[in-house]
Formats: sequence, structure tokens, C-alpha cells
Amino acid sequence: MSPASSATHPRPDPEAASDGAAIKPVHASDTGAASRAAIQTWTGKVIAEQIHAKPLGEAYRQWLYHRVTRQPLLRDMYSKSFSAYGDTVLALKAGDDHVVVSQSDSYIRSLGQDLRGVRMSELKFATANSLREIYDQCLKTRQPVYARYISSLSDQNAYWEVLVLPLAMKSQSEPLFSMSFVAMLSEKIDVLQILYDRSPVGIVAAVPIMNGQNKTDDARILTMNAKARQILRQDPARHQIHTIGELIRYVGDSLGWTATQTALEGYATRIDYRNGDGDLFSLTIEIVNQIILIAVAELNRPEMSGSSETPEVKTAGRFARILGLG
Repeated sequence: MSPASSATHPRPDPEAASDGAAIKPVHASDTGAASRAAIQTWTGKVIAEQIHAKPLGEAYRQWLYHRVTRQPLLRDMYSKSFSAYGDTVLALKAGDDHVVVSQSDSYIRSLGQDLRGVRMSELKFATANSLREIYDQCLKTRQPVYARYISSLSDQNAYWEVLVLPLAMKSQSEPLFSMSFVAMLSEKIDVLQILYDRSPVGIVAAVPIMNGQNKTDDARILTMNAKARQILRQDPARHQIHTIGELIRYVGDSLGWTATQTALEGYATRIDYRNGDGDLFSLTIEIVNQIILIAVAELNRPEMSGSSETPEVKTAGRFARILGLG
């Protein structure tokens, strides 16, 4: 539905949903003009790293493409918004307020509310209050804002991500439109993916390579999160490690890590390392559902004991061969 055609529809009661029921948050604490949603926001270059849904990433790249030469316009995004960018909401700045002039049909179905023609200030619940502040920030700075929030209208703690882009009517005019690209995050898959990507512990996952005796000789690396790449000084553009065997040789030969001790922790094997500067690290390896997981961690540096001898490292664990310690 376009902004022009929205005028043909009667202006909805802001306190009523499309089925006639009152628009009220699930929790009473989310009611009122002073309430705010459980929300996280990001601005600047980190937005590209935080976006999870593909349509939001495509919309962000499209906005950046036009921003190189001028303020992006409504027509730059709107022509493809329904088909290419998923769920959308378009709001127009009206004085100190914002009016919802368009929602994609898919977003109306996802939200369960038709807000077209409604002023944001009339929606006195936490999510609307927080989003109105984001619209203000977006238009004032002329920069995108990315956010994740828990909807006030769902009793299932529905978790959404939204990218809000400032758009102008003409290239020489100030932006008046806030266009939101919205996607629901799966509480189990998408949120866990976010936690994996942002984990303070390095994580390496690998698929075992079995020999003829059903023993694990090595494992092919499936994925490595950002923290693991940082600790291991991995730059995929220059050098990429493909197997756990290569990883173990790399930490010894290239990083200069020396194994100092090993320990069995339940079903996991832990190896502690020290580099040439005395910094301490650990690799903890275990197999879960036929996936080998390695946690890579930086350890606190203890006071030096005065002994420079490197202790003998032995392990009788199941990963002795794959770690080159058998």
C-alpha cells in the first residue's frame, strides 16, 4: 500500500486493533506515555555487524549506496520495499509527532495491528514510545538506527529487530520519512546465532574425520566465531585454517604457543598454553552430537614463580591424537 492510497481508507481509532479490540500491551507496566520497551540500539558502522535478517541487510546496503552522493530519497527505497525488503512501516514527521502512513501487508499480519493513519503519540505503550524516540533520533542525525526489542503486544516475549532509515522527498530537503524494516528473531535459532557471533569466548566447531578403525584422526573446521579469530589472529583473506590438525600446528609454529598442562574436565579435554610473552590461553575440546567443539579462551596472567621450565605435557584423553599429544 502506497502513502497516497492510504488516504482512501478511514482513519482508524488508535485505541482499536483491526479486529475492533483495544490496542493494549500485555503487561500493565508497559502502559502509559512514560513507559519504555526492553530495547537495544546501535548506530554507525556497527549496524552492518549487528543486522541478522537478510532483508534488513539488503535495505541497509541500498541506503548506503545512495548516501554516497546525496541524502537517500523515499523513492530510492520504496519501489522495492514490499518485494525485496520484507516487513516495512513508513512514518511521516508531522510537527513533533510521526504518522504511520503505510505498513506492508505482511507486517500487519505479523503484528496483528493495522496502524495506518495513527499518530505515534496516540499509541501510549512501551514499544511505540521507544520507537518514536528512535524516529526522532534518526531524522535529527540523518543516520540509520538499528534496534532489537521485545514487543509490548505479545505475551510470548516476541523479539524483533528493526532498521530505521531517514528518507527525504527531494535531494536538497531534510528527511521527513522514517522507514522501518522489521523482522522477527527466532528465540531459539536467531538469538543463539547472535550469542555465538558475539561470544566473549572463542568457539570453533568441526566435523570429525574418521579413519578405518573408527578413530578420529582429525576434524574439518565448519565454523569459527569472531572471538576465536581474534585470539588466533586469523584473517580469512590471507590465511585460512581448514582442520583441527592445522590449527594445533598453527598455534605452535605460527603463534609460538607452548602447551603447559592438560586436564580432563568431564567429557572435555583442556590444554593450557603460554606464548613467548608469557600470555596464557586454553583450548577446551569436546564432542557434542558428533560435532567437535573447541572453546578458545584468554586466561588471567599469574605472578611469575621464577621457574622457566616448561612442564611435560601428557594426556590419556580421547582427543590425544587429534591434538598431537598422543
